[in-house]
Amino acid sequence: MDLEFLYILIFLLTVIQTIAGIGILVLGTPLLLILDVNFIKILGFLLPISVFTSLLNILFFIFLEGSKFKINKNTKKIFFFITLPAVFLGLYLLKNFQEFINFKYFVSIIILISLILVFFKNFLIKIENKFKFMMLSFTGVIHGLSNSGGSLLSLLFSLISNKNQSRYNITYFYFFLAFFQYVLFIYLFGKNNFNHEFLIYILISIPGCLVGNYLIKYLNKKIFEFIIYFLALIGSISLIYS
Repeated sequence: MDLEFLYILIFLLTVIQTIAGIGILVLGTPLLLILDVNFIKILGFLLPISVFTSLLNILFFIFLEGSKFKINKNTKKIFFFITLPAVFLGLYLLKNFQEFINFKYFVSIIILISLILVFFKNFLIKIENKFKFMMLSFTGVIHGLSNSGGSLLSLLFSLISNKNQSRYNITYFYFFLAFFQYVLFIYLFGKNNFNHEFLIYILISIPGCLVGNYLIKYLNKKIFEFIIYFLALIGSISLIYS
């Protein structure tokens, strides 16, 4: 694949993930699937870039925004004890049944389900605490299988009224989701693309993060939500038509 194309793609996806909290996996996965890149190769390529981008943005929140953002302790417990082990289950299923999965359709379906849930946002707000366990468990398995759990994760945490708190929550949990997935990916598949050449791809995320954090100042809550849903929809439709 052309290096200039990859550099531009990584930069744009990094900007989007900085703004929306997700993007590199949710959008990069369907795009590379459309280009007929092997799904396992997609995981090895996108995961470390996503992890580093989320880490940069967490550090940005900590050092420039202070410690004003708090995350519910109960949500953390559910996430770390339920969602992360569920990622292992998803990756295990992927390793053993990948030849039976049409990833283009599967990823597209997961994204479309997430978007359908958007229409029930008011209902989700009312039942969030009761069904948080189920939603986060499902997110872990789906993310391990399809790389698209971020769309469900962003939906859950975009229900928060405050834009910056919502961004922080999505970025925080998405970092650990992708990091744990990458560690398990290396363990289960024995693949690690990290080398001197790949370091260039990682470093491209730094200017992307800076640009994204600058642009977010000019986006309100509605535009922020629209970006998440619209980009997910584009990726899903593109996969179906491919």
